[in-house]
Parts: sequence; structure tokens; C-alpha cells
Amino acid sequence: MKMSLSLTTSLQQTLTPQQIQYLKLLQLPILQLEQHIRQEIEENPMLEEVNEIDNYEELQEPEFIPQSEKDEQVFSASPDLYDDNDSYGSDDQDYVSTELNESVTDPFEFYETAWQDNTISDQPRDFDDDDDNGFGFQIKEHRSFFDELTDQFRLLEINRIERIIGECIIGNLDDDGYLRRDLKELLEEINDEIIDINHEIIKQEKQAQTQEEQPTDDASNPALQYALDATFKSSATLFKKNSPQISSKPTTNAGLLPLASMNDIERVLSMIRQLDPPGVGSRSVQECLLAQLYMSDNHDDDHKNAIRVLEQAYDSFTMKHYHIIMRSLGINEEELKSALDIIRHLNPKPGQGDSLGMSSTVIPDYSIDYDEKTDDIIIVINDSRIPELRVNKMYERLKKDARVNKYNKDTKHWLRKKFDDAKFLLQAIHQRKITMLKVMTGIAGLQKDFFKIGQEGLRPLIYKDVADDTGLDVSTICRIVNGKFAQTPYGTFELRYFFSESLPSDDGEEISTRIVKQRIKELIDSEKKGKPMSDEKLTKELKKLGLNIARRTVAKYREQLRIPVARLRREL
Repeated sequence: MKMSLSLTTSLQQTLTPQQIQYLKLLQLPILQLEQHIRQEIEENPMLEEVNEIDNYEELQEPEFIPQSEKDEQVFSASPDLYDDNDSYGSDDQDYVSTELNESVTDPFEFYETAWQDNTISDQPRDFDDDDDNGFGFQIKEHRSFFDELTDQFRLLEINRIERIIGECIIGNLDDDGYLRRDLKELLEEINDEIIDINHEIIKQEKQAQTQEEQPTDDASNPALQYALDATFKSSATLFKKNSPQISSKPTTNAGLLPLASMNDIERVLSMIRQLDPPGVGSRSVQECLLAQLYMSDNHDDDHKNAIRVLEQAYDSFTMKHYHIIMRSLGINEEELKSALDIIRHLNPKPGQGDSLGMSSTVIPDYSIDYDEKTDDIIIVINDSRIPELRVNKMYERLKKDARVNKYNKDTKHWLRKKFDDAKFLLQAIHQRKITMLKVMTGIAGLQKDFFKIGQEGLRPLIYKDVADDTGLDVSTICRIVNGKFAQTPYGTFELRYFFSESLPSDDGEEISTRIVKQRIKELIDSEKKGKPMSDEKLTKELKKLGLNIARRTVAKYREQLRIPVARLRREL
């Protein structure tokens, strides 16, 4: 193997920590950006939030003398002021000067230097505001689905074993209210918990027995130790000997809990299914729907037919084979239609997906409107939740004083680092707003017809088109678009909604795939429910509209719209 030396040239791109932080700020939505800024305010004392009162007081704030100039005045004072022969505290002027000198020479005692030039805005304020009474906005406490269910179960007449079983079952329900776990696994988990409880009971009994077996004499009785005379001690001892002794020794294994059985779990599970909402704790959709029908007060023929459909022809019901149901149950179409109408009003998800019980709320990052008079698109960035920041004046003066005062190296480094971080965050937030406005302006310019006429004007668009229009990189466009929302006259949309692929039409024009999906949805909504259109029929109808696409493409778009096949869309 021959060894040789070679010289190569390579170019690498590295990102500074500030650039990485700026890229993270770009991809943060409005709520996460607010949380990030609040966290920076807590961690960096150089940052402070500005409000209208601070701005008003800045106009009236008197001119102050920097601390460095005050220190120079102290250093240039008369030598007599620092004469060692002067008595400390003999004069008020000597006291103040000596105190200032000590604060300067000690690098750790800089708080007094920082606060002695306290401005009006830094002082605590006491405003009498009639609109703010100190209570603030009252937020209602939310109780989850599981909390309500547990409270209902505890109101039943149950013993301790049933309570342990019921709480374990409720804790294993999913967000839809179903019990997906195997009962044998639950039985093992419940019995393990009962065994732990029994061990704790035995331990407590042994501790109580040990305490009772310990002898008690007069020496260990503090009441007798501090008796006034010997007569009282002898009387107490005589009373103890003549008193009847009642044994409170615990009976062995008297309070132990028995292990649970499968019958116990089935019995408690049936009790939970009768709670509100009905059907909770079921192990299948069929079981959930039947539990709701059993608890209904209606017992007419239609109600009985609905129970028969779910009990005897559930598989045919799920496949919508109505002719098989009518033949197997011996009912006509009208009776089946009435039974299906009752089933349709049942709740297949009694838990309603309540993991937090709160519906998600979207706060748009942009507010976009179209001005018909000027034919302009007005874009406003929603930064009302973003606090207005500035560099804290107190710490900024402290950083300047560090050049004159004899602070240690760590203190100076800490002040400089926090000051640089605060300055960069202010610049990054400003640059983020400019970049977001630039990207949204490019999107709105390319999708101008959408803001004029709505979804019909949506045209094909990809990230590269916006990057070419704005002069930014595609990765920057991607960071801006992901997770951001825009409020328009036609609704609130995610920015990714404005980007879609294209399909050619018979006229040779490029049409957005979102328009094709909208046409498919409109055709399915207008079809006859008793005879829905197949994917082949939908393809022919789209060709009549000038959209020449394949059947498999129609099936793919239908599945993306979460629309079932024609057989499952059929209704009586």
C-alpha cells in the first residue's frame, strides 16, 4: 500500500448559536412564541416587558446621572474625606462616602449600586383601577369524563373490593369510553393491589400488637413522675391493679381483603355500564349500542327490532346488507328503516374522545382581507399576544458601571452575555416579523384569486414558487408555513392549504388537486342515497366537468376525504 500526501479544499457551512435560535423562532406559532418569550424574560434579567404606563413615565422621567460619573465624583472627592483619622459615623457626609466606597471596591456588593439610581418605572406602583378589582378572569374548573364517572361510581352501594375493581376499570378506559384491556390482565392487576393492601394491614396489626405488649411501669408514666406526693402515686398504682384488663389484641387476618374473581369483575363492569353516559365500559361497539338500548324507556316494536338487528344480524348491519337483514329477521323495509333510525341516534363513543375535555382553539398568525376599491390584499401579522420588550435600564447601567467598578471576571462575563442575548432576541423577533410578512405577501400575491372569489380561485402552488418570488430559501418557506394559520374572509386556513399539486384539464390548464377533491365531495353529497355512485361512475362524471383523471386517482382522493365506498354509503 503506497502512502502519499494530498491537499484538498472543502467548503463547509456552520451555523452560530444565534442563527440556530433565529431559525427556531421562525417555525414557532404565535402561542409557542409567546411562551418562549415569557421564558426568556424569566431567565434573562436584562429583558423586561414594556407597557403603556412605562412609556408614559419615560416621558416624565427626570434626567439621571450615570453611575460611572457618580463613581468618578466619589474618586475625585477631597482627600480629607478618606482620612483614616476621621471617626466612622461622626458625620453624615463621611458615612455616605464611606458606604459608596465600600460598594465600589467589593465586586459582589453591586446591588446597592444598581438600585441607588432607581427610576420611576422600576418602583412599585399602586394604581386604583376600577376595571381591575384584583380577581381577574374567573376560569371555570373543568372536570374530565373520568372524574365524573368515578364520582358516580362512588355513590353506589359497594364494598371495598368492588370499589377497588371499579376504580381500576375506570382508569383503564380509553378516550372513547371503551375497555380495550383483557379482563384476565385486569384481574391480575387488581389482585396484586389487594395483596399489597393486605400486607399493609398485617404490618399495622403487628405494630399495634407490639406496642400493647410493651410493659408500662410507674417510671415510664410522666404523670406519676411529676406527682406532688407519694400518696397520689400509691393511689394510682392501686387503681391500675384493681382495674379490669380489657384485651385489645387484634385477631389475626381478621381485616384482610379476599382476592377478586372473574365474576366480581363482570358484576362491577355491568354496574359501570349503567352509569351516565350509557354504554361506557363496553368492550365493542355492538355491546355499547345494546347497552344503550337496554337502558332505554322505550319498548315499542321499532325498539325491539333495533335490538334484534344488533343481536342477530350485526355483521350484515355493519356491511349494510339490508336485504339479508330483512330476510333473516322477517321484517319489511319500513320496519328496518325505523329500526335503523333508532340505532343511528345512539352514541357509539360515550367517552366522546374526552382526554382533556377541552376543544382545541386555533389562534391565527395572520389576518388577511381584500380591499375591492383598491384591489389590494391587506395582511396583518397577529402579534397582539407578543409582549413588547426592551433592555432593562437598571442592568444596562450596571453593565456600563462594570467598566469602572472592580467587578470580578465572572460578573462582567455574565452581564455581557445576558446583554448580548437580550439584544439578539429583540433583533430576532423584529427580523422574524419581516420574514413572515414577506412570505405571506408572496403567497397572497400568487393566490390572489382565492382572496377575491374564494376556494374556486385556488391555483396550484409549491414552495419553490414562493421561494422564487420572495428570494428566500425553500427551507425558510417551509419553516414559516408549518404550523401557521391565516384568517381570511372565507375562513381560517392553515398556510399549507394554499399549496397543492396540479392536474391538467381538457383545456390544457393546470388545476389544483384541492379543486378536484372539492368536485368529488360535491358529487357524492348530491348522489342518491339509495344508489350511491361508484368510483367508476365518479370518474365519468368528472370527465363531463373537464377533469380527465384515472379511477384509482379518484379512489385515492376519496379515501383522503375519508369517504367510504359506495356500498357503505347506501341508505334505505
